[in-house]
Amino acid sequence: MTVWQVLWEKMAPELWLALLGFFVFALDMAFPRLPKRNYGLLTIFTFLGALFWIGWQMSKSPLPGAEQEQLPKIALWLTTAFATDRMAFFFKVAIVIGALLVALVTVDYAEKRFAFARAEFYGILIFAVLALCFMASAVELITLFLAVEFASIASYILAAYLRDDPKSAEAGLKYFLVGATTTAVALYGMSLVYGSTGTTYLYEIAEKLTPSLGEKGPAFGVHAFTMLGLLLMLAMLGFKVSMVPVHGWAPDTYEGAPTPVTAFLSVASKAAGMAVFLRVLAAGFGPASTGWQLVLSFLSLVTMTFGNLSALWQRNIKRLMAYSSIAQVGYLLIGIAAFTPADWEILTGVRAASPTDMGLPGVLYFVLGYAFANMAAFAVIIWVEHATSSAEIDDYDGLAQRAPLAATLLTISFLSLIGIPPFAGFFGKFFLFGAALKSGLAWLAIAGIINSVISAAYYLEVVRRMFFLEPKRFEILPSPFLVSSAAVIGALGAFLLGIFVNPAFQWAQNSLFEIVKLAS
Repeated sequence: MTVWQVLWEKMAPELWLALLGFFVFALDMAFPRLPKRNYGLLTIFTFLGALFWIGWQMSKSPLPGAEQEQLPKIALWLTTAFATDRMAFFFKVAIVIGALLVALVTVDYAEKRFAFARAEFYGILIFAVLALCFMASAVELITLFLAVEFASIASYILAAYLRDDPKSAEAGLKYFLVGATTTAVALYGMSLVYGSTGTTYLYEIAEKLTPSLGEKGPAFGVHAFTMLGLLLMLAMLGFKVSMVPVHGWAPDTYEGAPTPVTAFLSVASKAAGMAVFLRVLAAGFGPASTGWQLVLSFLSLVTMTFGNLSALWQRNIKRLMAYSSIAQVGYLLIGIAAFTPADWEILTGVRAASPTDMGLPGVLYFVLGYAFANMAAFAVIIWVEHATSSAEIDDYDGLAQRAPLAATLLTISFLSLIGIPPFAGFFGKFFLFGAALKSGLAWLAIAGIINSVISAAYYLEVVRRMFFLEPKRFEILPSPFLVSSAAVIGALGAFLLGIFVNPAFQWAQNSLFEIVKLAS
């Protein structure tokens, strides 16, 4: 097997995205008068191709440990820092599905709002997705840092893309300033981890931490600088998923950025961020979980409570979705905070997962369900914004009379985000709260249930306005085909994940088996 064959087998989606990203820029330079809508369609084709290559990789994925000795040295080096395991495939599917739906809603939006450089927007979007895929596969701190920075730089540009709109410029600037600050803090944390463990590879960090557990216990067997470094790294990880207290960029960025970019940050970027959270905390620092569980539990509680309470007072639908997104991260962190020694045994392949092991698989299932539901919501927001040029909640009054399909799809999305059966959000929260109860974090599960009740207030307020209030001005809203298609796909995905719970949850459980390969 040649080096190029190995690279293609291991990195087919990434190579495909890189080639098509460069092709978009080259095509625009060679044919500047080509209709810009074609670049949007090409981007949709690019993401469909990436999904195909991920599926191809999944079908060819060898059993853990198989064929590793036969690979050339360059492939061993790459796969040491770049994992092609089941968990990476799962998150890449969530990322690319989210990006595909974003591309669908962008085509009509770009024709109306982007007066210039539309081709460049699609090229940067493709490279942003490429960076997110690297984040899902990175198992080494330097590789992880570069992937996060690659994704962040592309996101800064996308957020500030409406250069004549002061809100868009403000969105990009605030996003950049918070990102630069958390990056500096995280780099210092990584240096502490390297200095105290002697390695930047997550698997080797796990090996360094594992022997210490039998001596003085997890809390005392781990070097203080290692735990301090991890806590500092949480700044960068929390920034990518808008976790409190590094959430400050989210409301203004969500409001000011082009709405498809807001959807991208809320869905695809958050999925990649949760992949990094799992890699670092569960796979890298899993043996030292008692050192970070209490901190993460507290951050989970604060994040979901702050997000839900802040969303109650919002009058702009995009700011409401920003605080909703923060709250959803709080729920997701419950699954990681509920990490147990049994989860570590699953990650290392010591034993297979049982139906009661719901924490980490629940995170994966929740991410996929959230991606579908949230994209349905943002597709409807773009639908309404396209017709009214406004994102105020008052503009949703009487939407059921003006666009009944849009109102129905937004309602389905919100019901899933609240956690109402039979939608994916209900089962996602069931898995996460059940894991908290099993691991002795009953107070966190109760807090999650209370927060879900609070969230119903602002979600259902929008639903009430759509179905029970009269519109300020009666006009039938046009239904852009691509935007409405994305909304239908998102709502249908949230519904089907709630109907076919067992296959989806089993896929999530299988994605976690033996993702940590220790030498001893």
